[in-house]
Amino acid sequence: MRSAQTTQRLLDATVECLIELGYTGTTTPVVCERAGLSRGALLHHFPTKAELVIAAVAHLVARTGDKISGMPALPKGGSDRLDRSLDVIWDSFTGPLFYAALELWVAARTDPELHTHLYEFERSLGKAIRQVQEKMLAPKPEQRAAYNDQMELTLYMLRGMALQKILRRDDAHRRRLFEVWKRMVASALRA
Repeated sequence: MRSAQTTQRLLDATVECLIELGYTGTTTPVVCERAGLSRGALLHHFPTKAELVIAAVAHLVARTGDKISGMPALPKGGSDRLDRSLDVIWDSFTGPLFYAALELWVAARTDPELHTHLYEFERSLGKAIRQVQEKMLAPKPEQRAAYNDQMELTLYMLRGMALQKILRRDDAHRRRLFEVWKRMVASALRA
């Protein structure tokens, strides 16, 4: 039990550091200080920074998946069903967990080990998002092809919009464009 609590504190501290300090600022001494633990405790659980960060990626994916899975169910046949389900995806790209993940994406560009792990975790997170969307929307068989394309495009677009938020902090513009996108998705799925 105590070992699990120590691991939890280290992973939470690592994610906090990624959010606030970025990947390069996430050093093992800083993580130890944030977690209130000794370097020995960290090394016992994670002998290298790579192992710590990879475990933090898994922790981050689990937290994001829990957040997405915890979204309330939508009533059957509600007219705002598509609208609300797309908002679930939007929410997953607007919080601090996304920016921690972004730090790892950038680092993974030049770190093959991190890239391998991050790619697998991102695939599992994408699968979790799609499962929640399936449950919320329950597309008809004749909508399947358009639905799959629209959901994939939505994920790509929202990642880009979330990146833009780094440079342009006014969310009103992004929100307006997302509302336009929701209407386009609804139109494509009705066609």
